[in-house]
Amino acid sequence: MKIKQTGLVFTLSLFLVAAVIVQMAMYSLHLFSNWNLMFTVLEACHNLFRAIGISSMNVFLEVLILSTIALVVIVLVKQIERYFTFSKRVSLLQDDLATKKVIVLYNLHQITVITSEEPIALTYGLKPKIVLSTALVNMFTEEELRAVICHEQFHQQHRDPLKKFLITLLVTALWYVPILKWVSKHYQTLREIEADKFAMLQTNNMLDLSSALLKLLKNEHRQRHAFAVSFADTSVNDRIQHILSPEKEVHATLPVGTILYSVFIVLGLTVMFTVATP
Repeated sequence: MKIKQTGLVFTLSLFLVAAVIVQMAMYSLHLFSNWNLMFTVLEACHNLFRAIGISSMNVFLEVLILSTIALVVIVLVKQIERYFTFSKRVSLLQDDLATKKVIVLYNLHQITVITSEEPIALTYGLKPKIVLSTALVNMFTEEELRAVICHEQFHQQHRDPLKKFLITLLVTALWYVPILKWVSKHYQTLREIEADKFAMLQTNNMLDLSSALLKLLKNEHRQRHAFAVSFADTSVNDRIQHILSPEKEVHATLPVGTILYSVFIVLGLTVMFTVATP
C-alpha cells in the first residue's frame, strides 16, 4: 500500500473519531439541556425501540461516555505527571559544558545534553526541545550526530510530540474503535521515515543516518513516552531498509477487516445515539 492509500485510512479514522465525539457531545448536551436535536421521524424510531423493550440503551451510552471521559482524564493526568517528572530530571542531569559544545558545533538552540549512560535522543514538550545524552554524543561520530540532530529537528519543527500525545490519547480513550491502534502504529512509522528523509536531505548522506540507527539497534534501551518522540523507538528495521532504498514506496498491509469492524461499531453507536435522543 502506498503512502497515499495509508493517508486515506488515516482520514477515515479521523472521520470515525469525529463522528463518535460529536455524537457523545450532542447526547450529553441533550441530557443536560433537554434540547431536541432530532426530527420527528427519529423520535418515532426512539418510541419504536422503547416499545419493543430496549430500555437499557441509555444506560449503556451514558456508561460509555463516562468511561471515555474517565480514560481521557487518567491519560492526561498520568502523562502530565510523567512530563513534569521527566522535565525535572532533564534539568537536574543537564551537562552545561556538553550542551554548550553541541550548540556551538551545530549552531543550534532548544537542545539539551544530559548526563546518562544510556544513549538517548528524543524531542519532547509542547514547545519541543531536543534532548541528547552524553552516552549518545560519545557513541557517534560528528557526522552521525549531525544526522540524528537533523532527524530530531524535523520532529521539533512539526510539533510531533504533541501529535503523538493526541493520538495516544485517542487510542486509549476510544479503545472500542480498533482501527485507531493500527493508525497509531503506522502514523509513527511514516513520521519517522519523513524525519529520516529530512535528515538525509540536510546532510546529503544516508550512510551516517543508517550507521547511527544500527548502533542504536544494538542497544536494548528504548525511550518510550507519549509526550516525546525518540530517535529509535519505532520500526528501526523498516527505516533502515527505506534509507538504503529511498526510491521504494512505503508499503503496509491494509487492515480491511479492522476497518470494516470499526465502521460497523461507529455506525452501531450512531444508530444507538440517534434512537436514544428523542
